[in-house]
Amino acid sequence: MKERLEWLSLLRGLTILLVVMFHVQLIDMSTGENHTFCEAVSYPFRLVRMPTFIFVSGGLLYLSRIKSGWSIGSLYIDKAKRILLPFLFFVTFFYFFKVAFNSFVKTKVTLSVGMFLESFAIYTDHPSAHLWFLVTLMELMLLYPLFRWLCERKVGMFLFFIFSVLFFFMDLSFLADYNYFNIANFNHYLVFFFFGITFFRYEGWRWTASWHASLLLLVAYAVLYLLQVTLFTSLVGILLLLSISQQVALFVPKLFGSFRDYIFPIYLMSFVFQPFVELVLWKKLFYNENLFLLFYVLNVLTGIYGSVLVSKLVERVPIRFVRYCFGLNK
Repeated sequence: MKERLEWLSLLRGLTILLVVMFHVQLIDMSTGENHTFCEAVSYPFRLVRMPTFIFVSGGLLYLSRIKSGWSIGSLYIDKAKRILLPFLFFVTFFYFFKVAFNSFVKTKVTLSVGMFLESFAIYTDHPSAHLWFLVTLMELMLLYPLFRWLCERKVGMFLFFIFSVLFFFMDLSFLADYNYFNIANFNHYLVFFFFGITFFRYEGWRWTASWHASLLLLVAYAVLYLLQVTLFTSLVGILLLLSISQQVALFVPKLFGSFRDYIFPIYLMSFVFQPFVELVLWKKLFYNENLFLLFYVLNVLTGIYGSVLVSKLVERVPIRFVRYCFGLNK
């Protein structure tokens, strides 16, 4: 198990790196738009970035909870502490943080009770925009009784996976006008979460643990990507990143070791540090196109290690409630 967790930790580090890269914003003053490089370097991973993040969450639910026989009540209490508390804390934080720095942020925030309360339920065009992931993850966790029941029934797992694939293609656009708690997009994530549960339930990593598998998956990913078969491109892409992580872990097992234990806090807090690089250092103080690549790297590193630094400081706080608020499990 130790060996498998090593590559799984590496995969988690890779996924959060891709997430941070995706959120890099460095304005090209000649166009007023984000630099094309920022989007181009992340574009090949657009179909696997969040699907892999969610796949890993499903896999970890199986390994750490379903496999261990956690009761339903214990699971709900645990996820309320580890998901809902950080959500409530950071919705509040980001709302007042953006109000305080309204002159710097790109999307202006109105100081009102209505806007504040809306931020807990609606995320598009709100300070809580990126926190949709926590809500969706909690909604997936609410299905824990079903997942636990299915894991004891091979046919049931197969049929539910087929259902999740079909559900992915359902048109829920009629919910988009309000989309409370991101429910209109729930069908786009269930399949990846359950794929993670299924993959780890049946030890699917045994079939991906070779460079031959990585090569075949790379070819399949390229073909599906060109054919624009979105869902299956994502599923194969997940397996590709997983297979590559397995191989890399054999030679560099501690890759991303300086931050891969903090992926949840990085997801939550990188949105504080990355805009500082973009809006203050790059746009206001040191704008120079010749230094663009330097600032791109600085943006990524600041998003990751600024969050890690805060996490390490919060870990010293003796109050567990505070640590939970920052997405820390220790």
